[in-house]
Amino acid sequence: MSKAPYFGKMKLLWCTSCNVPILGDRCNRCNGSLVRVPISPPGDVRPAFKCDIKLIKKVVDFQFGEDLGNHVIPENKIILLNKTSYIDRMDEIIFDGKIMGYIRFSPPDMKWEFVPKLPIARLLWKFHCKKWIKIDNRAAQAVISGKNLLVPGILDCDKEIIEGDHVVIVNEQEEVVAVGTAKMKGEDMKKRTRGLAVKIREAEPPSQDEVLPGGQTWRDVINANMKFLEEQENKALTFIKNVVKSVNKPVTVAFSGGKDSLATLMLVLKALGSKIKVLFIDTGIEFPETVKYTLRLLQLLGLEDHLLIKHVNNGVFWHVVKNFGPPGRDYRICCKTNKLGPTTQLIREYFPNGCLSFIGQRKYESEKRSKEPKIWRNPWVPGQIGASPIHDWNALQIWLYIFKAHLPYNPLYEAGFFRIGCWVCPALKLAEIENIKKTHPSLWEKWEKELEKWRKTYNLPKEWVTYGFWRWRKLSKSQEELAKTLGLAQVIHKLKDVPGKLKCTLIYEGEICSVNATESLIKATLNTYIDLDRTSNFLSILGKIKISKKLGFIYLRSKDFTCKIFQTGRFLVRARDNKKFSKKIIEKVFKTIVRAIYCVGCGICASKCPNNAISIVNGRAVVNQSLCTHCGKCLGECPVLL
Repeated sequence: MSKAPYFGKMKLLWCTSCNVPILGDRCNRCNGSLVRVPISPPGDVRPAFKCDIKLIKKVVDFQFGEDLGNHVIPENKIILLNKTSYIDRMDEIIFDGKIMGYIRFSPPDMKWEFVPKLPIARLLWKFHCKKWIKIDNRAAQAVISGKNLLVPGILDCDKEIIEGDHVVIVNEQEEVVAVGTAKMKGEDMKKRTRGLAVKIREAEPPSQDEVLPGGQTWRDVINANMKFLEEQENKALTFIKNVVKSVNKPVTVAFSGGKDSLATLMLVLKALGSKIKVLFIDTGIEFPETVKYTLRLLQLLGLEDHLLIKHVNNGVFWHVVKNFGPPGRDYRICCKTNKLGPTTQLIREYFPNGCLSFIGQRKYESEKRSKEPKIWRNPWVPGQIGASPIHDWNALQIWLYIFKAHLPYNPLYEAGFFRIGCWVCPALKLAEIENIKKTHPSLWEKWEKELEKWRKTYNLPKEWVTYGFWRWRKLSKSQEELAKTLGLAQVIHKLKDVPGKLKCTLIYEGEICSVNATESLIKATLNTYIDLDRTSNFLSILGKIKISKKLGFIYLRSKDFTCKIFQTGRFLVRARDNKKFSKKIIEKVFKTIVRAIYCVGCGICASKCPNNAISIVNGRAVVNQSLCTHCGKCLGECPVLL
């Protein structure tokens, strides 16, 4: 299990009089007493939607008995969820000012499970739950003092308990004293005379929980936090105005269809009015609901004429996968080709001198983003200065801002999605994938067919697809542990090379004497024939080109070297320097050929060119040799070289 990142002081208070969460220092409804809720890092609490509550109830019913969910999970109270550390998705369930338990998706079992804490365990026991164990008072004292439960202390138990079940433990007076995980069957607990029965997760002396009043709405939460929300909004508005003054470029808002970009859009509109442009990239792998929602929202706001949209051909992603394999969390080529590249093209088309983009980026989203400044330049999107007015906002603050303004939000949030993005994103958790299978079966079937091709190519087990191991080129530590748990450690491995991808093999290196000096000579070969026209066009980035189709080769002359590339894939480099330098030239030539062959037309290289020498024609980058000055600024940022 990975450790949850810590992004600074976490603060969640609860007004016990109003029974609502408080983000600031006081309740603006009653100014009553507050208690601190000890949430786990990173502390990005959010509302539980109806679909979340329905899921929790369903899982509680399955584990602890029919209709128990309705008894212990209230419909008339404010419920929050807090994402915390786990191998997949896990949320703390918060209401009545307490962390009541956890809902988490277990990858080994591929199912959801409810993990109770003591406050909700007492409710479960009150309504005659299953999975209970009754122990003598001596064992109860041992458990409360920090010991695990041994078989000799058990008086009675639910015989249907199986190993791994989450259980509720009561003393002789039938008072709840602990919760834990069963380490043997209920039948064995009754039969055996020794052994570890339950690993205790939480224990404390018997107590009665205060039942807080129900009937709260999100409007009550907004009213209780009104001053805090207004203060944070004013800070964001001031930030936006100050950035606009200091940057002095055309203002845009990058809209993705998610809650964060929605809040950002509304803040910018409030600060600046409608004299802005809205950038939306339809990556070709967006959920259909996201595209429809975006167009509908901008029409509702009267901003349809302010929308600058880039539709990426949906064949781009599949072309990338065909050539480079499935994207991974450690190999996010699709983000470059389907989002950042098209964003660069859009900005270059409408803002040749660059623009300022307000982006709904928050520090709670990842450890990397937590370390980034509120104003930045993205090396993959030249010409864009990014700024985030909501960098320090947590998810609850975002949602309260949306609820307060009665803003329509993406309907996918009501369908069990807590994060909006591309439906084939390798950042998906298994819980999200299972949800997509239910809500968008045809989309996921298409993706699984593609994954099956790669699985068979690499002779991988079916679990490579089932358990989402495709989401990494090299498995993370937690995924390696999962592979071990499933008995797959020896057959799940990283994808080292994509079959058929261009390779370069060194076949000779030495020195030759020229008229004025000794030159290094290196010969190499590619594992394929090359297209002379396409390759020569791209090699012109490095120097002057001559092509002989009759003899089947390209001659490249640069100020530092010469190179002859044959149609058969063999090439040689001559340079007036040492062998180390010549090898670097070989690498540069090879990478340029790779770019020529596998170009997906993302446009990043075009945006890097200061002379407008590169354009996208029929989905591929093409070099205008008469404009190219061989400056090399387009060489570095190419996603096919990741």
